[in-house]
Amino acid sequence: MSNLAERQVAGFLNALRRLARQVGLYPEGHPATEEAIEIVAQAAHELLGDDGEVALTIHQEAFFRNRIVVPHASLEYRGLLQEMQIRGVDSITMVPPISRADLFDLAAFVGGASDDLPADGTILLNEPMTTDPELEPTPASRLRASYGSTLDAVRLASSALVARGSFELGTVVDAVEGLFEHALAHPGAALLLSTVKSHDEYTFFHSVNVCILSLAVGQMVGVDRDILVPAGVGAVLHDIGKVAVSPSTLNYPGRLSDEQWKEITVHPQEGALAILAAGGPGSEIAANVAFEHHARFDGTGYPGIRRGGIPHVYSRLVQVVDTYDAITSRRSYRRAESPSRALQILLEGAGSAWDPDLVRSFIRMMGIYPPGSILRTVDGAIVVVVAKVDEPGSPLPSMIVVDRGGAHLPAPEPLLVPVERIAEQVLPEDVGVDPAALLEHITEDVAV
Repeated sequence: MSNLAERQVAGFLNALRRLARQVGLYPEGHPATEEAIEIVAQAAHELLGDDGEVALTIHQEAFFRNRIVVPHASLEYRGLLQEMQIRGVDSITMVPPISRADLFDLAAFVGGASDDLPADGTILLNEPMTTDPELEPTPASRLRASYGSTLDAVRLASSALVARGSFELGTVVDAVEGLFEHALAHPGAALLLSTVKSHDEYTFFHSVNVCILSLAVGQMVGVDRDILVPAGVGAVLHDIGKVAVSPSTLNYPGRLSDEQWKEITVHPQEGALAILAAGGPGSEIAANVAFEHHARFDGTGYPGIRRGGIPHVYSRLVQVVDTYDAITSRRSYRRAESPSRALQILLEGAGSAWDPDLVRSFIRMMGIYPPGSILRTVDGAIVVVVAKVDEPGSPLPSMIVVDRGGAHLPAPEPLLVPVERIAEQVLPEDVGVDPAALLEHITEDVAV
């Protein structure tokens, strides 16, 4: 699937989710609801394009558009996918011209605000397909499903901590073990998948990405599995203490007040205490990672640790990865930086903020242009790096997604890009390209 088609599906799902939330608050005809209907109608129009009809089908925990998987949107809108499954929706078939009343009824039904089904016949639910989707599981689909399961585990732990003050650690451990196995089998694909971002659920996606990259670095430097999995649990739960921080403080766009900063600095110990309370094998390692992930290599940072001490090696590993993913993610208060810029920042802070040996190991693993890097070539084409190279200066295994004339390709094409042909590194939002959407297109030999 092209990046354009992926964005169109994501745009429709985002608009549908917004409308589903809206109809639970305001009736049809309310200005806010009418505005939301207009947005989803426009998104549906763009999704249809010149097609006679479009079917969005749920299978193998993923969305398919006309029998082709939509990888990134399947993760970013996993919550909506699960809500649809709960309501018994396996597919949505849209036939133009789409009725606004049908869009309202669809959103109300998916959101659980109504049991009325679309009645005008422009939106059909659970229509039998004349041809089955490409249903055979692939390494990419298994890895994506494992990512989704880990997302679910973090969400469940966070919601349980809010509701009951405690959570079950075993579910998280099982999810991390599954993620480790799939990432170990397909490391290139795992690095590409770790570029998945979500503006609405930043903390959850960030946590899973930090886990993937921490497991990869730990495996590279020879950490034993019996230690690496608990460290991975600490990585995926490193921010769980943020449930104790108000959303207004977490997303505050300006300089934090002293009171807000004090609120932020309690999340490491809150997270560590919650993990220790959950108990179980490896909980001490996981809690240590959560407690120390903001304690700098030079002994500063927060919370303060003993004089002259430095964080544990597993905490130092997560610190490096946590910083990298945070820098390369867009937040409400700042733009994302490119992967190369993030690596440069880590290198500049090696020896003070971060462990220099682990920074060098991380850079060696990722390469100068890590998988997911979006590059503009000297002739103006846009390519995405899909695997790292072992020899510096070797051509980069890439996919071309935008041709030299600026047109998005219907399907990405493999291309080895000589380093000297790279003009600049660009950001996803600047060129309308989603690196993780290419996961299904990389071949087995490139992915491993």
